[in-house]
Parts: sequence; structure tokens; C-alpha cells
Amino acid sequence: MVQIKAFRNPIIPGFNPDPSCILVDDTYYLIGNVITRPSQLSLTKCTIRPGTKNCGGVWAPTIRHHEGTFYVCATCVFPDKEFSDHSRWENIIWKTGDPYAYDAWSDGVGFYFPGYDTSLFWDDDQPAGTVYIQGSTYWRVQEGISQVLINLETGQSLTGPPKEIWLGTGRRIPEAPHMYKKDGWYYLLIAEGGTELDHCATMARSKSVWGPFEPNPENPIMSAAHKDAYFQTVGHADIFQTPEGDWFAVALATRDGRVNFPMGRETIASESVMGGGTESELEPLPAIHENVLAGFGSGRRRREHWPHGLLRLRNPDERCYAVEDGRLVLVPSSRGDVLGGALGSPTFVGRRQTAIECTSEFEMVVGKDAVGGVSVYLDFEDHFDLVLSLTTAKLRWGESMVASEVDVDGGAVWVRVVAQADAFVFFVRSGQGEWKWVGHGAARDVSAGFTGVLIGPFAESGRGEVEVRTWTYVEPNS
Repeated sequence: MVQIKAFRNPIIPGFNPDPSCILVDDTYYLIGNVITRPSQLSLTKCTIRPGTKNCGGVWAPTIRHHEGTFYVCATCVFPDKEFSDHSRWENIIWKTGDPYAYDAWSDGVGFYFPGYDTSLFWDDDQPAGTVYIQGSTYWRVQEGISQVLINLETGQSLTGPPKEIWLGTGRRIPEAPHMYKKDGWYYLLIAEGGTELDHCATMARSKSVWGPFEPNPENPIMSAAHKDAYFQTVGHADIFQTPEGDWFAVALATRDGRVNFPMGRETIASESVMGGGTESELEPLPAIHENVLAGFGSGRRRREHWPHGLLRLRNPDERCYAVEDGRLVLVPSSRGDVLGGALGSPTFVGRRQTAIECTSEFEMVVGKDAVGGVSVYLDFEDHFDLVLSLTTAKLRWGESMVASEVDVDGGAVWVRVVAQADAFVFFVRSGQGEWKWVGHGAARDVSAGFTGVLIGPFAESGRGEVEVRTWTYVEPNS
């Protein structure tokens, strides 16, 4: 096993919020997503509440391991429903014996919990086939951390409605609970302050899994609030212990977090949460020059397993995506779904922005009857799109054009998106011609909400195809 001697934050760059980490045998597992097929969970109705950045979709997965099986639980949130409507929250558990296999994670087992950020905990003497669930009741309705014991196979509660076990330290929005047991004590770790600049982690302990819990006098045990720190909004932590006895935490954070943070909430690590620790010696990160389409194969076919680093929206229509001799072929949605739509599955493939300064470059051919391009996408309300037709390129912000059209020749067109500290700059060129500036967008306009920026090609409207011949992503040394 590799001993943790040094790490560099963020340990997972690009938006990867609400991290959860465990050690099993010789391997650390830090979870993000186990959903690979619609039968596990439908994302069709996942969106944001218009004008609010109140984000739906899957929140806060927790990973745990018990008696040879890996478990992940999470909450699917439907933000269009009222805050007090318990059907706003769909809590689910998935399991597998092999976390590496693409389709090995089970279909989900749902369980009732009137809130979010649910977590799993096994005690030493609880009945077989059961698990304790901790979760957060929604702060707009009733703040607090609650717990229930459920049947793992059916999701049925064995202890009645969830019981409140801690209200936190008095800071707003207690959430993100995780339970641990050490030396006969039950430790409850939560987040408070909301996932913004006052975010923090606090802890309490009890001799009973049901409480009462006494707060740590050193709370908050993790916070960047009111500090001149590069990483802000630190919180929503999970802790784990190395075989050497050292304690570490993973948590979310944003870089600076005040105005420009298009990468959203990233995953950081911290030492000495419960004692112990090592010194970190940081080396510069290497430059990245990534051929995003590498390994896409030959022949025209639909790709069964998408690379984990490439994301699509909601439940993608597989008929709109094909791989042909190492190139990506995109077909507009037959339902007319577009990037600016609150629902549906527009044809779009995105790679996370993982550095403040980076360059994405594409060689594309837009068919005669198609419209496509490249999007810097945060959500359906906030995205910059370089829109290509057969003869023009233009920059769109939401539904509005924000720059004059630039003429392009028919055939292959190159698109370049340069991310800077406070802006995204868009260029095009035809053939071997000169690069032409199309426009720019402010990074602050895609710096909000629960996710972060994706950069990638899209196809919408028309009946033709959009072909992506090359796609590179470059980061300088840092």
C-alpha cells in the first residue's frame, strides 16, 4: 500500500463536491458516481429551480464498506417541488462486490428520509442486514440531523420515523452528517454554515448512537471562514484513518470562492483531523496535454462505456452519439432538446475544467443542415456557446448573442477556448488560416451553483451531423 506522505490540493480538480473516502485493504476509495444506466436512477427530471441556482440531481454520495460489500447512498433532488414536500427527496442505496466493474453496481434500493445528505453507519452489535442512516432535514423547513435504522434489502425503517440526534452548534444549515466509532465513543461529523464562505465542519460525540451528543470545544474543526486562504468554502468533510494511525479528511472547497470560481467545488484533503498526521512536501503539478478522444477506436459504432472523465446531461439519448475511426459524431436531439432547456437531454459531451488557465481546442465539421459548436457549460441558464453553422461562428450567452458573427469557410473549422483567471476567450479559424477572435465571457457568469464548468462540443437543431475530428485539452505547469 502507498503510504500517504504528500498530497497537493485540490486532490481532485474540477467540480467534484461532497467527497467521501474509505480505506479497504490496500486501497483508498473516494466516490463520485456509480450510476451507469437508467435502471439505477432516472435523471430525466433533474434540473435547477429557474433563477435560484437551487440545484437538483444527485447530491452528496457516501461510500462505505461492510463485510465484503461496497455501498453508496445518495439523494436525488427535485427542486421544482415545494421545500416541505417529502417527495422532493429520493434517497437510494446501491451496492457491489466489485467497484471497478462498469455495470457491477446494483439497481437502487429506495428508503424514506425527508431530507438529503444521507450517510451509512454499521455498529458492532446491530441486527444483520440493517444499517443506520444519518441525514439532514431541510433547513428551510426544520434544521437538524436525524437518524433511522433500516433494512438494507427493502429500505424499510425498523425504528419508525427518523429521530433527531443533533442540531449542530448553532450555525445555520447543519447538514452532511457522517458517524464514526472510536474507543467506545460515537463521533458525529457534520457541515454547517451553508456551502458558501461561512462553510465549516463541526463534530460532536456521544456514548450512544442515538445521543445525546456533546460538541467538540474546538469547533469548528475545519473552516476557512474569515481567513485569507486560497481555498474557501471548506466543509462537507469525511474522515478516514491510515494503517499507521494517522487521520485525514477529504472536503469540498472553492478556489478563492468570492467572484471567479468556474471550477466550482473541488475535492481537497487535510491532515490531523483526529490526531496524528505527516508533513506534506509539494511538487509542482506537471503540464497536461490530453487527447480527449484517445482510445475511441475505429469503425462507426455507439460507444457502450463512456470514459469517466466525459460527462453528458441527464439521461442521454445514445442514438445521438457515435464513434467513427477515433472521431466523435454528434446528432441533434430528435426532440429538439437544447442547452438552454431546463429538461431533456441535449446532445453535448463535456470535460471538466480542471485548472484556472487551460486551453481546449477542437477540429469540427458541421453538416449542411446542422448547428453545433463548443460550450462552456455550467447549467441551462448559464453557458457560453460558440455556435457554428456552415458559414458563420458567433458567441451566445444563454439565449442571447453577445458578439458579431465571424465568417468561416465550409468544411473543417478549428475552435479554441482559452480559460483565463477571469474570462473565457473564444477563437475560430478555417483551414490553415489565421485565428479569429469571436468573443469572450466573464468567468464570474459561470461561477455559481452546485457544479462547475464543463467544456465540450454540442449539436442542436437541424438534421445534419456535427463531427469532432480532434479534441485537445492543455494545462500549463502549476
